[in-house]
Amino acid sequence: MRSWWSPTSLMWLGVHLVLVFGGMLCMTTEGERVFGATLAQSVGGGLLATGIAGMALYLYIRLTERTQNRLEVIASAGISSVFPHRSVRIKEQYDRRLRSAKRIDLIGLGLSSFREDYAREFAEWSRRANVRVLMLDPDFPTKAQSLADYRDLEEGGARGEIRADIEAFQAAVDTDEDIDRVKFQVRRMRSIPAINLLRIDDEIFWGPYLMTERSRNSPTILVHRGGFMFDHLDSHFEATWQAAAPAAQE
Repeated sequence: MRSWWSPTSLMWLGVHLVLVFGGMLCMTTEGERVFGATLAQSVGGGLLATGIAGMALYLYIRLTERTQNRLEVIASAGISSVFPHRSVRIKEQYDRRLRSAKRIDLIGLGLSSFREDYAREFAEWSRRANVRVLMLDPDFPTKAQSLADYRDLEEGGARGEIRADIEAFQAAVDTDEDIDRVKFQVRRMRSIPAINLLRIDDEIFWGPYLMTERSRNSPTILVHRGGFMFDHLDSHFEATWQAAAPAAQE
């Protein structure tokens, strides 16, 4: 965006300021004495109106230009929407996309809410979609000092909550004999989880992990294919998936 104080901008404002002051001078007593009351009022009013209109037009164009700039940034990033929460609080957003999804990629810590909401649908998904789930390895980097336990403390939860959620998710998958194991895969991240992510076909819901906040209470951004954010997040998932280890009972 061009500077508000570029030479062209200053010239435009200067000319219209001169018109405003010229109009005001014409409409003074001295102006009426020189030009006559009728002519002074007519000319002065015209100059004043032109000057004010010119400056108003300038401000409108610049503000519109700034808005357009912001819209272009949002469009290039591919941002579709922003939500104050995730998980059950925007479940309807997930539901309508998951009904016909062909590709589902998921990154999370223990994914307790996701399991509670959708475990009964895992088998049906595996018959029509490729599903890849990444959860934190509860024993990384060591069982005694794991990231899962540290994250429990950061969220204000009890030590072992995330570990229990990971085991419950794995059990839900392992005990469902109708799941196609080729189409529905689970891996464990042996890395620091950077974000929560849910890809459904050509859209990705993602958001940060925040200190003292439960994951489900963190903000979520929705991006679509075609924007640079989608490409970065897709690459992030692929790299994390390749570095992850298959779940022990997968």
